[in-house]
Amino acid sequence: MAVQRRFWFVFGLSAEEAAGDAGPGRHRLEPSGDGIRRVRPAWSYAVLETGSGLEVLSAGRRRSLPEDCEAALPSETHAVLLRGAAVEAWPRAALLRGELRGEPAWSRALPPGSRPALPLLPDGFVAPRPPFYAALPGALRLRALALGHEHVVGLGAAGEVYGWGGGRHGQLGHGSLESEQQPRLVEALGGVPMRAVAAGGWHSACVSDGGDLYMWGWNESGQLGLPSRTVAEEQAEDEDMGAVLCTGPEDPPLPGESLGPAFISIQAFPALLDLPLEPAVAAVSCGSRHTAAVTRGGELYTWGWGKYGQLGHGDRASCDHPRRVEQLWAEGLWAQEVVCGPWNTYVCVLQQGGARGSHPPSTALQAGTKLGSCQGELSPHP
Repeated sequence: MAVQRRFWFVFGLSAEEAAGDAGPGRHRLEPSGDGIRRVRPAWSYAVLETGSGLEVLSAGRRRSLPEDCEAALPSETHAVLLRGAAVEAWPRAALLRGELRGEPAWSRALPPGSRPALPLLPDGFVAPRPPFYAALPGALRLRALALGHEHVVGLGAAGEVYGWGGGRHGQLGHGSLESEQQPRLVEALGGVPMRAVAAGGWHSACVSDGGDLYMWGWNESGQLGLPSRTVAEEQAEDEDMGAVLCTGPEDPPLPGESLGPAFISIQAFPALLDLPLEPAVAAVSCGSRHTAAVTRGGELYTWGWGKYGQLGHGDRASCDHPRRVEQLWAEGLWAQEVVCGPWNTYVCVLQQGGARGSHPPSTALQAGTKLGSCQGELSPHP
């Protein structure tokens, strides 16, 4: 029987190259083995959950955190740690040194016996930037929560979706650009149970129990998978202008003739997004201005802003429609989990026997497989 190997890649601005200009290629997080279980990225570093505890990856070095640290939410100013019977916020500099001495910047005791799944707490949630804690209404029961740059998306116990916080880019999904101080039900998704939510810089996403993908919010870089004026202009600049010089200027459009696609800057209601080859989505993650999704067949699709190669297509081009990462597929690497950082994309892949271009077994990704979703932790840089 073929041996399966599991490992992580990063596309885009890696923690090793945060101080410089990253190339469009991929980087493997570890030379061998499959010790990394989960990745929590910030802008210039990442926290790795391994079989032996938490580690901080920064500037090409990995430092272990104290043994009592169980989970982390990182940002460019602080990191919130689940540590024993409390949650604590520590400055970024202390985390990068791996030395948590003195008093934390903030702490909150947990009820006895509780083991929350950050950012959720028994009575609220935490964020890795001040203010670190926010209470939730007592009657609200959430099973997952994703943090954007200015907003929050919650997944209710029955699969309902809530959005609150800043709403100036339509990222709350309520059909307006207004902010909401308290969790508000996304009514447009009513009656469609969801299994996962994600929040990026100023956009949001969710996946239904049936594998449908819904997106809303800001589409400036095509991160919703909808026609973007910015992306169209970038593509036009890259075209060979010699062809224009040879053929002469284009004739003006005739009356009633379409001027091109209907560009969408803001999508304030959830929009159903179909992937081109396999529509069933298992997991979705949102970066600052890009999005990545894993299908139930183990394919990775990415779209949105691509300046740092974070889309994994071997270039720095942005894209306003879902595009499969062909390099992984051609090498027989089956995506299992994806986590978007602000300017990068971390993907966990499964390799079986070194087969190239073969389709993963039907059991590789099932509808009920528990996959991670991005927590949307962003740097101050958009």
